[in-house]
Amino acid sequence: MSTDLGEYRAWLKALALAQIPVDLRGRIDPSDVVQQTICEAISDLPKYRGKTRPEFMGWLRSMLRFHLIDAFRALKFSPKVSIDASLGLTDDGMSRLLQADLTSVGHRAIKEEQSLALAKLLEQLSAPQAEAIVLKHCQGMSVDQICRHMNKTPDAVGGLLRHGMRKLREHMLREE
Repeated sequence: MSTDLGEYRAWLKALALAQIPVDLRGRIDPSDVVQQTICEAISDLPKYRGKTRPEFMGWLRSMLRFHLIDAFRALKFSPKVSIDASLGLTDDGMSRLLQADLTSVGHRAIKEEQSLALAKLLEQLSAPQAEAIVLKHCQGMSVDQICRHMNKTPDAVGGLLRHGMRKLREHMLREE
């Protein structure tokens, strides 16, 4: 198991982006929340006792959750969906987007690897394309919900999804 925290940055950012509506991004920067999470993880790493990558990623996701909650509380913002449920949905969706067949507990480590791999591929897209893909295919949001979350028109969201998925597939083929 790797504890190189830089390896998890893209994954944490994809999770954070899906949680923070675009109209709050002027006051809550997803990159700042990720940086706080990584700084806390660095400081707490000597105390960490987990042995597997899924445990480590769960530990990081839990820290991210608390930083998101703190940021939302500071703004007196209450998300419509539980942050725990939303983070879990996004993380599970990221692994499903790469391979939908892995469902047994024994495949959890592979699913975590796929979440990290997808996050690295998403980094190669424009930020709006990556966010739209995560919201649609990982969170399961409708186009209307994505429009509200990103403050964009349906045509703009459709374009982000189409072009983003095309580029994502191209990057996936190059990685094989």
